[in-house]
Amino acid sequence: MLSKGWIKKLFKEISTWVEEGIIEPNQADKIKDRYSRQLEYNRLVSSIFILGSILIGAGIILFIASNWQHLGKLVKIGLVFSFVLGFNLLGYHFRFEKSNHPKLGEPLLFLGAISFGAGIWLIAQIFQIPYNYANGFLFWIIGILPVIFLLRSKSVLVLTSLLLPVWLSVFIANNLSNPVYPFFLLLAIIIYLVYRERQKASLFISIIGVSIWLTHYLYLQQPAITDYFSINMQLLYGNLFIAYGFILYFLGMLHRRGKFGGFSIIYKALAMLFIFINNYSLTFAHHYAELFHPGKAQEVVYLPLAFLIIYALYLLSGIIISKHLFKSRNSEEKKEAGIIFPFLILQIILMHFGPLGENFVSISYNILFFAEIIAFLYLGYLLRQESIFRLSLGAFALNTLTRYFDTFWKIFPRSIFFIIGGLILIFGGMYMEKKRKSVEKSMKEKLAEERG
Repeated sequence: MLSKGWIKKLFKEISTWVEEGIIEPNQADKIKDRYSRQLEYNRLVSSIFILGSILIGAGIILFIASNWQHLGKLVKIGLVFSFVLGFNLLGYHFRFEKSNHPKLGEPLLFLGAISFGAGIWLIAQIFQIPYNYANGFLFWIIGILPVIFLLRSKSVLVLTSLLLPVWLSVFIANNLSNPVYPFFLLLAIIIYLVYRERQKASLFISIIGVSIWLTHYLYLQQPAITDYFSINMQLLYGNLFIAYGFILYFLGMLHRRGKFGGFSIIYKALAMLFIFINNYSLTFAHHYAELFHPGKAQEVVYLPLAFLIIYALYLLSGIIISKHLFKSRNSEEKKEAGIIFPFLILQIILMHFGPLGENFVSISYNILFFAEIIAFLYLGYLLRQESIFRLSLGAFALNTLTRYFDTFWKIFPRSIFFIIGGLILIFGGMYMEKKRKSVEKSMKEKLAEERG
């Protein structure tokens, strides 16, 4: 059975063959059509195996649960170890040894990982060992890492990536004062595996996990900040994640070419979400009701670590963007860097505008947010990346709707307000959809011209 990766490589080669005149376009279409059906069949088979494995696992769990109280300790322990070893050995057999069903190996390895996690709590229950949920998730992560290292199971890697932020959240809930630095050791291991296996879903989850840690770390720094800086926490949280968003975007730029090119859009899409959501939250004046307390400015004696993190993120962003701006030979990359760099500088400047008053800060962020949306819309068109264009279009629609509510909620009668709002949504949506299709068609035509 042909792998998904092999078929994707074949499709890239076919495009090259057409460009070099080795085969005709109609021949390329026939080959692609044939192997596309093979790819769809592979997906169907994989889905059936996964569904079947889940049903078997659910049935076994229900059977054991209904008879658990009647089993002795040794039998319980034997069952736990049998399922963990059994699923993993079967997964190894079907995936790596001679077999007519290699696709069956992956869901069995996944079931083995699930069984291992369930076994941790069952063993603790059997022997009445005092435990907390955070330690259980930690042991679960550590226990299934060898399966990823040795058997290269992508589904277990996704599970591990998901368990890491779950462990972090549970640990934080029970240890609010702990900065949880070991998180980065586990994260480094998972990121290494993500790149080795080129697993996009795991990368996505890992990026979200880092944002959870950043939120917790800023929470720990809050007393120091409010003691020495009279700054609104919304402004601080917003800028922390905006800085994080810029780092992600520039990482996306670095990954644009090469064997990890598929990661580029993951970094960029999440970066835009962090930048858009947090800039959007900073456009509301009521978030700055208590920006400054008189007399605090003279009490500043050191710079809290939270500020250092924000500055460090912005500085790292500046270093990466400078590389593209001054050293890149690609004209599109230079344009992209030239468009993004001014917004990075403006974000740093606006972070210090708190003393100028809530209305000034709110208006400034409204202008900046609108300008960034337009810039990203242009970038999506320039780079022929539909996901960037669509995210920007969504942010534009959200911002327009928000400003409509802000402006006319108290002016119009409620009935008129909702009628006009509904008409704007319907006709505005139709217009935006028409423009989206037109622009995306133009992108595809431009891309086809470049390849031709």
